[in-house]
Amino acid sequence: MDLSMKNPGMKLIEGNHLSITRATVAPFSANLLPKAFVLDSFFPEWENTKVYVYATPEIGAKFIECKLAIEKDGGSKERILNGYENFLYIIRGQVEVIISGKTYSMEKEGYFWLPPMVDFEIKNKKEETAEILWVRKKYQETKFFSVPDPIISSVLDITPIHSPAEEEQQCVPFEKNRGFDMAMNMLTFYPGVTFPFTETHVFEHGGYFLDGRGNFWINGINYEVHEDDFCYMAPYAPHYVVAYGPEPLRYLLYKPVNRDFSLE
Repeated sequence: MDLSMKNPGMKLIEGNHLSITRATVAPFSANLLPKAFVLDSFFPEWENTKVYVYATPEIGAKFIECKLAIEKDGGSKERILNGYENFLYIIRGQVEVIISGKTYSMEKEGYFWLPPMVDFEIKNKKEETAEILWVRKKYQETKFFSVPDPIISSVLDITPIHSPAEEEQQCVPFEKNRGFDMAMNMLTFYPGVTFPFTETHVFEHGGYFLDGRGNFWINGINYEVHEDDFCYMAPYAPHYVVAYGPEPLRYLLYKPVNRDFSLE
């Protein structure tokens, strides 16, 4: 009996069996989660919103990264003031954002960074489901630099920094203002282009792939990455990336910056 006739999704499930999925969890090295294999969650502070959780302390990360899929008339139920610094980037759709009582209309490529003491709200009043990448972490204060002011901007307004390997757009100006303790960089690799060398460093990464297709080599393992994949890289994991084509590979990368390390 062909069970697929009873369940139209059966063929799709069989064709994407977990034994052959690109999703992999490798402790201390990488966590690759294609969207098809990430179950949505529910956060009580949000309504008509599905949450796809990517990175948390449960896998060793010192930050939290997730994606909000906000349907029409959905969003935060009240002001979000969680005690963390927050970075939110609009992947798709258009939303109304209220920051400290002031309202902004934000669409694809728009983003904002807020220090811990600043609250925000998000509402989707459009028919299209809005998808938003949300990164948050505990801000590390230092007496040597002030806490930066909020940033409300768009990737379209950032002049890229060019190198032989890539284009980099720094959503958070962490090099100019050492008060920032996190970086959110938009990286673009053109087909056939790769890192000039394999990187190994103390910084952990969270990378969300927005466009294109490529190969991520992490700690000896090759991962094929596509649009809407997420990849976690633990500290010191050696890695490099190469873009396939036909379009450029573009992803938003998190890393901690500008702070000493603790033995706690």
